[in-house]
Amino acid sequence: MQQLFFLFILFMVTAYWIDSVRVKELARLAGAYKCKTHDVQFLDNTVVKSRTRIRRHRAKLFVLERHYSFEYSFDGEHRHSGLIIMSGHRPREIQMDKHTIDHQTDSKSDA
Repeated sequence: MQQLFFLFILFMVTAYWIDSVRVKELARLAGAYKCKTHDVQFLDNTVVKSRTRIRRHRAKLFVLERHYSFEYSFDGEHRHSGLIIMSGHRPREIQMDKHTIDHQTDSKSDA
């Protein structure tokens, strides 16, 4: 009985790890796409998980919500932070500092 319990725990940990790798890659792709649409550089081509929690979802009872941070730049010198909130395997929200986006847009139109 203990062996069966151990195998179950091992299976659950492995499934969580594989799912986490898959969701991190989806978050990275979502961040890169968002940066491309705003004409900014997606720095280091990576995201970092900052938070994981269980959250109630419309279609399902519960879903894992993961928060990933990333950095972007307009000129390659100054770094700005962004946040991607993944709900299950889908990006629920991607936040970028609106002030920096608006400021960069204004300075491009002045040129």
